[in-house]
Amino acid sequence: MPASLPPLNAVVAFEAAARLSSISLAANELYVTHGAISKQIKALESFLGCELFIREHRKITLTREGSQYLPHVQSALQTLNVATADLKQHNARSGNLSINVLPSLSIQWLIPRLEEFRSRNPRLFVDLSIGDFEVDFRRQHYDIAIRSGINPPEDCRHIKLMDEEMCLVCAPALAQELHTLDDLNRVTLLKHTSRPSNWRDWAKQAGVKLTVEEKFGVEHFYMLAQAVASGMGVALIPRFFIEPQLADGSLVIPFDIPYHSQYSYYLLTPGHLQSGDPDGRITAFTDWILELFAPYRLG
Repeated sequence: MPASLPPLNAVVAFEAAARLSSISLAANELYVTHGAISKQIKALESFLGCELFIREHRKITLTREGSQYLPHVQSALQTLNVATADLKQHNARSGNLSINVLPSLSIQWLIPRLEEFRSRNPRLFVDLSIGDFEVDFRRQHYDIAIRSGINPPEDCRHIKLMDEEMCLVCAPALAQELHTLDDLNRVTLLKHTSRPSNWRDWAKQAGVKLTVEEKFGVEHFYMLAQAVASGMGVALIPRFFIEPQLADGSLVIPFDIPYHSQYSYYLLTPGHLQSGDPDGRITAFTDWILELFAPYRLG
């Protein structure tokens, strides 16, 4: 440490007393005694070789040297304060972040994008697991979960990521057989087994009567996308989920009929924690994933 630097405690005591124009108030702010502040200021004056205050009965005023010194001290302390806060925030974003995500969302969509988050937060270890069960943050020790539902779950904090925009898709070869909506009754309808009303609701909006009995059900959207790509039939799948396949032509939209299901996607965090997010881990992931979902958000 260079010998020209004054003692930090003495500098802090001087700044508080000068700003408050009172040794007593400075002592209260710094949780020390009146005598301790006086001693620190005298030590600083001795170090500097000049007086910083004119001491009167129950009153102090800055000398010319003290008035010149004060703004430099305040600027230096502010710089040190900002640098310390930035470093603490950076170091806080280290450790583990446990995230539980819907299988379809994680396998097909999230995992290919996680490298970007890792590069932004290299000290943060992500523990990613999949599940579509009801989340209980008191029993399941996750920091974050992502779920879809008609309404957000209770007993947790939530942020709506997006509404679920669905599109009718099939393999290119099968699309050649579909000329009108009625032709859907000649092919297999592939359905998501946990969304049994999707085909009925879509048909009502599209104005078509579905009479086909040939159906095949799967549990997850990524399985549904694979079944469609193999030519097994047609399916309703969230548009964001199959954008790569639509772009490369492995899946096509034979009838582009806008349709939003009753479901929305939510980012969930524990509601029982009173401390919020003191180390910034949850905030770091939340800010990042909101950027990813921004193009899909309707409000």
